Amino acid sequence: MTAAVAEANAAVHNGKLTSFLTITQKAPPRSQMCTWHLSTAVGLSPLDRASVAWIVAAAAMKYRGGNSIVYSTWRDAALAGVRLTGTDRKVVMAFVDSVFGLPPTGKSEEHLVGHVAEWMWYLHACESVDPARTPVVLEPPKFNVTEPGADGFIVFRETVTNEHHYRLWELKKHTAAGSVSSTVSTAYNQLSTNAMRYLAQQVSIYSTSEGAVGELCSKLVEFWLESHERAGVGIGVTSTTIPPPNTCFTTMGKHFPGFDKPGQLEGLLVAVEDLLEIAKDVRGYLWIVL
Repeated sequence: MTAAVAEANAAVHNGKLTSFLTITQKAPPRSQMCTWHLSTAVGLSPLDRASVAWIVAAAAMKYRGGNSIVYSTWRDAALAGVRLTGTDRKVVMAFVDSVFGLPPTGKSEEHLVGHVAEWMWYLHACESVDPARTPVVLEPPKFNVTEPGADGFIVFRETVTNEHHYRLWELKKHTAAGSVSSTVSTAYNQLSTNAMRYLAQQVSIYSTSEGAVGELCSKLVEFWLESHERAGVGIGVTSTTIPPPNTCFTTMGKHFPGFDKPGQLEGLLVAVEDLLEIAKDVRGYLWIVL
């Protein structure tokens, strides 16, 4: 599917990944229980699958290019169906290579799928509307797959109280034959082990911010240790298991027992039937200009 056709169909769906997902809240906020959502992409048409891949590719490239000309250079060439040459090609290659590799062989498909899964979580978080809170800090996936640090970090402003709260997320892909619950358990253990290190890094980044964000982020570690009401835990899994399980994250409260206020534990299971193919299509749209 050409980039132009994929983008045109994406535009019909407001350019949002979540427009191609069926989203269901599976558990409401309760004490010591995980509030989680199931988002499914099953039976996508080839056109819709291409549009999902284009949305992810465009978001990744826009972030990777920052305020440079890279994003517009790549996008214009991709939509026109032309290959870049000379300096433009070399510049775009520099921003694609570290995660996606370069044609014809690329890099690890495992890393590719994991990175695309993280982008799906990020776009889901960006696009989801919750009248009770508004994200004011939402970190995109890391520039390099193997960079240390948290998989996901969000600071929210609560609508009623105007207080700022945070969620530290561990993100996983599940493409193996085993159960989704085994991947969720791995995520629990990794977040329990690494949370303090992740949060210390976030303190160094955000505690110098002005106002309420800086105030909150100067206390991330302390709030975690206290299981403070302004702290919380998130586990996200993007899975190829179809049909997805009807229950998930049921033991989260046992792994994070101090976080016992309603809404402090959050989960997201994104079930994508064609995850590997979509990931390859994402890479294909980034490579199409090279």
